[in-house]
Amino acid sequence: MNIWLSQTGESLPLSDKAKKMRTALLADKLIERGHSVVWWASTFDHSTKRCIVRNDHEFTVKDGFKICAIKGLGYKRNISLARFINNRIIARKFKKLASRMPKPDIIVASIPAHDLAYEAVIFAKNNKIPVLVDIRDEWPDLFLSLFPRVCHRFLRVLLYREFQMLQKALSGADGLVAVSGSFLEWGLKYVSRPQSDNDKVFYLGGIKLSAGSMLKKTALLDSLAGKFIVIFVGTFVKNNNPSILVACAKELKGADIHFVLAGDGELWRKVKKEAKGLSNVSFPGWLSKEEADILLQNSHLGVCPALVTRDSFPNKAFSYFSAGLPVISGFAGDLKKIIEGKQCGFYYSPPDNVKMLVSYIRKLYNDKALCQKMSINARKLFDDEFDADKIYEEYARHIEKVGTQV
Repeated sequence: MNIWLSQTGESLPLSDKAKKMRTALLADKLIERGHSVVWWASTFDHSTKRCIVRNDHEFTVKDGFKICAIKGLGYKRNISLARFINNRIIARKFKKLASRMPKPDIIVASIPAHDLAYEAVIFAKNNKIPVLVDIRDEWPDLFLSLFPRVCHRFLRVLLYREFQMLQKALSGADGLVAVSGSFLEWGLKYVSRPQSDNDKVFYLGGIKLSAGSMLKKTALLDSLAGKFIVIFVGTFVKNNNPSILVACAKELKGADIHFVLAGDGELWRKVKKEAKGLSNVSFPGWLSKEEADILLQNSHLGVCPALVTRDSFPNKAFSYFSAGLPVISGFAGDLKKIIEGKQCGFYYSPPDNVKMLVSYIRKLYNDKALCQKMSINARKLFDDEFDADKIYEEYARHIEKVGTQV
């Protein structure tokens, strides 16, 4: 089959060092199963906020795998007017470019961005092509969460066209796929049909740690020998703001607890400034997969901080589970249910509750037996349910099924 994927928020797998995320992992699995893949992407790298090339460009990654990168506007902040305009430009250019390409056998369109997904679904319906919509986040509903609830009705009127596109994209799809159960439920609220066999949850999943990473150390780890390491690995943005961990570090000065905040992003300088003078916080910057794996293997606890109370399952949680780390999370939904049900971490609420977060960190630091038990549970959970190789094998089979039955 010839399969189209659309996703503009992931780094493109153009080198061996690039971190592969959902679309790249799915593309690899589809190609492994004998299909060809065209990934509709952006020339702008969402993680680094840099342009890869200056104009629309087609990359041949390997036999059977092409990336059609579309030039937009670019943006500095994840939630901004510039990003909105960037996404709209890409969606409209996709509409023109898609008509010139050989027609696919099935399309898998991601949300975000909802406008690109809308154009992909319309194109599919006009050409009698099966289409799945993959829900990664609650766009544009997510915008509402940034404002007081009293403003939501007005904002829904203001963003009427956006919600209309979302509804048409979801209801026009032959099936909905989502990264969590709560996101699938959210998507199904917009469609006028009951859940079908084509509606499935496929978690983001994680890649197993690099072989031999446990045998390696870094200069940072050498300096932290004997410390209880609390780790955050991710992008420093509003919905993943690790500032709360700096507040925890201030409360835990004097204990053998060290916070490692790894990554980069628009809030990196701000968070680092907040930690000025704290000897129990380190900022190693953006890490390669091997560097991140080494750090994860030598840490004791992973944290998923949230900005507001919302249902989400951040990618970093899978990295923590793959290393056998207990997880403390401020996200509700599937992640809360899983860490409590599988006894592999704690949920703290509300998301700005420094006192509760500190108490859970202290609990795992003081109770080594509990920490070890949760660590074992976390690794078993990853092996049983969150191994990306298993997840994307099932996802690829689902695409094949929908592509041949519709």
